[in-house]
Amino acid sequence: MINKKVALVTGASSGFGQLTAHLLAQEGYCVFGTSRKQHSASQGVEMLTLDVKSDESVQSCIKQLLAQTNRIDLLINNAGQIHASVIEETSLEQAKDIFETNFWGVVRLTNAVLPTMRQQRSGHVINMSSLAGLVGAVGQGFYSASKFALEGYSEALSVELDPFNIKVSLIEPGYFKTNFNHDMSQATSTYADYDTVREVLPSSISQVIAHGDNPEKVARMILRVAQSQSPRLRYRVGNQAWLPALRAILPDSLFRLSARKFLNLP
Repeated sequence: MINKKVALVTGASSGFGQLTAHLLAQEGYCVFGTSRKQHSASQGVEMLTLDVKSDESVQSCIKQLLAQTNRIDLLINNAGQIHASVIEETSLEQAKDIFETNFWGVVRLTNAVLPTMRQQRSGHVINMSSLAGLVGAVGQGFYSASKFALEGYSEALSVELDPFNIKVSLIEPGYFKTNFNHDMSQATSTYADYDTVREVLPSSISQVIAHGDNPEKVARMILRVAQSQSPRLRYRVGNQAWLPALRAILPDSLFRLSARKFLNLP
């Protein structure tokens, strides 16, 4: 039996996940990170192999963790994928794959840990959402849709888990300086009407990310939320945290124009 609080961070081989896992370990948590490929332990983080799109992989991972710890206090659903393609040029298969990681992957992991958390009558699930889950992201429609789904799921789940003293929180970052965009999937079909947008989109997203905020801010925010005695449901973080408020006050036509200019779209 481990006396420390046990945390599981998915997608911990790079980016927000890696920074968060290392920070939690520094703060005294017993931390397990996950990655689709095998990685050795680093900076106090034990790495487990996990494919969030596989029921068998999820069950195996949680079974392996609980065999060592017999408890889990904190689940951080961070694993995700991004794309740069307009909706009509994104195949249904590609769209489903985005949801398998960004939404159903969260559901699989959460369902796998909830029996233990309910037995403990304690726990905290922190889901990595996005400002794109509050404002539709041009050229990333299915990424945005997956995060909108995550927002609604998490809000309902937070109410259902109240009787068991299990908390649910959403982290909603904007664009940050990470390598997340290096694995962006591209359009699977092409139509001449979208040629200009298709040519501009990947570089525009990469440029916005390159000029983004320090990703350590997200890790520190997650730590603060994890340590809170009364965590809120939603936390926005980053230079674009004002975006949902701006949409609420601007006329729709002006906001749509601003969204296109932000990504240098014609």
